[in-house]
Amino acid sequence: MYFEDPRNLPELRHFLMTHIELGEEELEGITVLNPGLLKDNASDKGFTVDLLLKTKLGNDIHLEMQTGEHKNFKERVQLYNARKAGSQAKAGQKYTQAKRTISLIITDFPVFVDADDYQETILFRRKNNKVFTNVQEMHIIDLTKLNSIAISERKKYLWGKLLKAKTKEALEMLAKESDEMAKATEKLIQISADEKAQAYAMSWENSEFARKLHEQGLMDQGKLEKAIETARSFLKMGLSAEKVAEGTKLELDFVQSLLVEEE
Repeated sequence: MYFEDPRNLPELRHFLMTHIELGEEELEGITVLNPGLLKDNASDKGFTVDLLLKTKLGNDIHLEMQTGEHKNFKERVQLYNARKAGSQAKAGQKYTQAKRTISLIITDFPVFVDADDYQETILFRRKNNKVFTNVQEMHIIDLTKLNSIAISERKKYLWGKLLKAKTKEALEMLAKESDEMAKATEKLIQISADEKAQAYAMSWENSEFARKLHEQGLMDQGKLEKAIETARSFLKMGLSAEKVAEGTKLELDFVQSLLVEEE
């Protein structure tokens, strides 16, 4: 929502230049291809892709955030990148005119457990490690590894802090770090106070909860309602949210939300 607003294009350009090797001039003419991301229901098909952009030179950027780990996550983002790159041929372009398709994926869970890098860049390479082509490119930003960023990459660190911020107080502290952060945090606080944005967030949380239950084989409506009813009963008895989550197999975050309702 923040990045798709035309008024926030300067901050979007700053964010992209911080994480991808793109020139300032190329990003001067950046276009949002899928405006109107705020859906009435977060489970809408359009929700699966967060933001599609086109640069002044015609390169495509796919910007996505994932806060919860999905099954086959790596395969999904790779296939999406390939499908987006392949769509150029359908548009009637010659192969020699192929533009870059860049996926910038932000996660709040570790994707690569064998490395501590905050940002991983994935390119098509030959056996000798030389780049085959730059048509397809992916960048994975792992917010769980934020503290591994080098001191010299302060801009990346500040954007990572912004993406991880969960409270108004954290945003206000971050606003003191730079002019970009001051502008970004002010606008994010305004968005967070919007009733439609809050409804969107609640719908998204419900969608994520349903997805996790489905992956765990607990999506049967009767079982779900029974588990929620049991959780509420346990919470009224004074059991901790952690114990209730363990006993009912519900996500801890969801049980804690039930606890807030009871209060």
